[in-house]
Amino acid sequence: MQNRQQGNPPDLRALEQFLYHEARLLDEQRWEEWNALYLEDAEYWVPAAPDQEDPHNHVSLIYETGLLRAVRIKRYRHPNAFSLQPMPRSAHLVTNVILEDYDESAAECSVNSRFIMLQYRREKQEVFAGTYHHRLRIGEDGFRIAAKRVDLLNCDAPLENILIYF
Repeated sequence: MQNRQQGNPPDLRALEQFLYHEARLLDEQRWEEWNALYLEDAEYWVPAAPDQEDPHNHVSLIYETGLLRAVRIKRYRHPNAFSLQPMPRSAHLVTNVILEDYDESAAECSVNSRFIMLQYRREKQEVFAGTYHHRLRIGEDGFRIAAKRVDLLNCDAPLENILIYF
């Protein structure tokens, strides 16, 4: 997915395409393929307060590592997950992609972007918006997610059940 020469930071267009691909997998409910974008020890984090410093010393809306992502994905597919019937549909829009940092020695980069996610279920549409912070590891097979932080604009407001990934 990327066109990168040794020693150069990743191409911004390649980063955008990766983020768009991730959003498409979520919208198409291709959960296993989406989860495969993550490194095994990667964290997915949605803080419960603006400017929250870490997920370990504070309450979070979502904090998952590989095991918890796998459990949630298995639940998505389970026929007895009645709280997910019908399964919500979503549209993720990703924009304003910025390469914030590139560490050549670690083969990692930090990418910041903005998003809007619409979720529709049972004749109700909800809108979520905020900022994505991706830490991406660059390997022979392209980008992999080492960490993803989702800062919701209204993270400290009362929220309905969060049913699917942002």
